[in-house]
Amino acid sequence: MHNQTLPRNEERKQKLSAKRFLKIFLQVIVIVVMFAILLWYISSSQAEDGRSLAEVLLDIKIGYLTLAFLMYFGINILFTVRLKRVLAKDNIKMSLGKTLLAQYAGMLTSDFTPGRSGYMLTPMYLRDQNVPTSKSLSTILGIQTIEFLIKVAGGIGAVIYLVKFVPSTTWSTIFPQTIAGINIGIIIAGFGIGLMLLGATVLALFTWSKKAINIFYKIANIRFIKRFTGGLIGKLEEYKDSAHSTKKAIPEILVLTLICWFLKGFEWWFLGLAFGINVPWIAFFLIHPLVTALAFIPFIPAGLGVQEIGITGILGLLGVPAITAGAFAIIARILLIAEDLIGLPQIVKSTSLLFTRKKSQDITTDATQQEYDEQTQMIR
Repeated sequence: MHNQTLPRNEERKQKLSAKRFLKIFLQVIVIVVMFAILLWYISSSQAEDGRSLAEVLLDIKIGYLTLAFLMYFGINILFTVRLKRVLAKDNIKMSLGKTLLAQYAGMLTSDFTPGRSGYMLTPMYLRDQNVPTSKSLSTILGIQTIEFLIKVAGGIGAVIYLVKFVPSTTWSTIFPQTIAGINIGIIIAGFGIGLMLLGATVLALFTWSKKAINIFYKIANIRFIKRFTGGLIGKLEEYKDSAHSTKKAIPEILVLTLICWFLKGFEWWFLGLAFGINVPWIAFFLIHPLVTALAFIPFIPAGLGVQEIGITGILGLLGVPAITAGAFAIIARILLIAEDLIGLPQIVKSTSLLFTRKKSQDITTDATQQEYDEQTQMIR
């Protein structure tokens, strides 16, 4: 029986590997296509600015770029303080330095995962501080709920700002297509806002509604679904208790998240100045949450390519030449990934610890199996 199980396990692993490879392959194809569209668009609009993409990138002002980099660093410091403060409500003490590395590790993981879902691995990066996974996960979900709701408000504010200050002729130039008389740009913006609102609603229900968790229990215990959710059921009760305490920290989460949003406005404003983009700070402050929604598209890792197209289109509405807007979008992405690399050592450390524990468990399981086989042989 034991020998028959091994080939089945190997066959199952091969199928999962093939599916994973196909999924990654399709994601890469979509990303390449998106960036090809972006490069084609900005190259075809090169005549407006009279410069190539390479020339625009080479003309970047390093001083302003450094200020943008520092703003993002400040945001991550505040994210770390926010995480520490919320977990402190559960009497969990953490080191600021180690937590900052875990924060960057979570951000780096999210840079390459669909819908930025990789940030949910941050609890794994906090294990070296003995932070219970259920508590850190509920904290992160609670924080993300507030953040999503703020971004929804910001996205709505951005649409109002653009509709009020951008001439209708400009809308039809940048987004010439309409659906049922509604400009395609407005529809895309509405889709992004709806995506964030949906995410915030789901997170809020699972973080703060016991009724929603009880419904999940019922669904998860259906015979067909149970084999896929079995691993979650055991953790859910523990998570539910931890999530309740996160409510006490809502005022602090709200204040720190709003400050981070202000810093993000300055980050993009400084980055815009680095390219000579003359757009008011309030515009960058409002449009950031709107285009950020594109990073949460479920299939594409962190909205790679799609978000850049969105940024280019929206800056185009504000009168920024496509070649400059495209360069801004590309550098905005590179700046994030470059700074998030600070978290790479933490990812390596946490991954090695995970494999070490798994190996120890496998050794223990093999030893138990060998002991069982020996005892069975003696009985025979």
